[in-house]
Amino acid sequence: MTSSRENANVPVYSIPQVEGLPRKRKGRRTRKRIVVVTHKGSNTLEFIGPIYVFEEANFFLEYSNRTDIGYDIEVVTTDPGPVFEVKGLKMMADKPFYELSGEIDTLIVQAVDEDEGTLANTEFIDWLADMSKRVRRVVSICVGTYFLAEAGLLDGKRATTHWAACTHFAKQYPNVRLEPEPIFVKDGDVYTSAGATSGLDLTVALVEEDFGHDLARRVAQGLVMYLKRPGNQSQFSVFTSRDFPKEERIRWVQNYISENPEADLSVEALARQASMSPRNFSRVFSNEVGLSPGKFVELSRLERARFLLEDTDLPLPDVADKCGYGTADGLRLAFNRHLDVSPREYRQRFSSTGYQLPHDRLRTSRRSIGTG
Repeated sequence: MTSSRENANVPVYSIPQVEGLPRKRKGRRTRKRIVVVTHKGSNTLEFIGPIYVFEEANFFLEYSNRTDIGYDIEVVTTDPGPVFEVKGLKMMADKPFYELSGEIDTLIVQAVDEDEGTLANTEFIDWLADMSKRVRRVVSICVGTYFLAEAGLLDGKRATTHWAACTHFAKQYPNVRLEPEPIFVKDGDVYTSAGATSGLDLTVALVEEDFGHDLARRVAQGLVMYLKRPGNQSQFSVFTSRDFPKEERIRWVQNYISENPEADLSVEALARQASMSPRNFSRVFSNEVGLSPGKFVELSRLERARFLLEDTDLPLPDVADKCGYGTADGLRLAFNRHLDVSPREYRQRFSSTGYQLPHDRLRTSRRSIGTG
């Protein structure tokens, strides 16, 4: 008897060859050795996510008959025993960090919730400082930035970390040029990311750096990710990341800005909305919100434009008009200044798949964008 399962229609996936790869050299393997340093209590997503991105890259390379290149991944730990245990599932590292030997391409340092003990582990910190001199690049995920800073790898360098740790980190390591907004930062051979999901974005960026845009695009599509959030995309929404104003008139003006990005939003016009003099309004707004009125308007218009590019198919001149930029050139200049991408490229990376909002049903978005 034939099983119904045998007669079932199983989808067959066609996977085209990856384009733009380095030329194959006969008899030579040039795979990159990735070492992930994790700790007891590491976040599960931060641990598995980057590894899975590299494995997905290997998958597409294998289908392109390119097993000579790709990634060999190894996991080491700073603590004995399981890295983490979740409902009976135990994850173990390959070995302790001090047993590593041989050439390493990329060293990735994971975050850990209870990091004080590991930061006090001078053997690991000294090892990290020494190892950084012998690898091509060093990467941190989320508050793994602390380990890099403790080892002196970030002195004088730009870096980011999770938004909740920024105030403490800045006080702890004043020699680091901390940038609290971006989801990841590259400075020379050191890469830092803001959180668990932004670690995925950073890893996709590493794949693109190693093997080109086409492979990175395939990886992002395979993982149903955006390709790819720019590193300087903010962790925050302008509406959720600012101090909540105590002054009711200032809150009203914020709402007015949000609902009317195409209106006259000069300081004089906003002061009239608040029934205040321009000078007093500007002073009170800045004290209450933590941004000048002009800067707040600039960022809220940008956020509105991002929403329209992501969730609608409006032409760029219409997006510019609805967001107060006047022309498509004004929109382009704003995106290049703040995000280092053009509006067209931003839409290609982030536009929703499938259904898009019709033009006559546009809404104001106050959702947080890029908080990963």
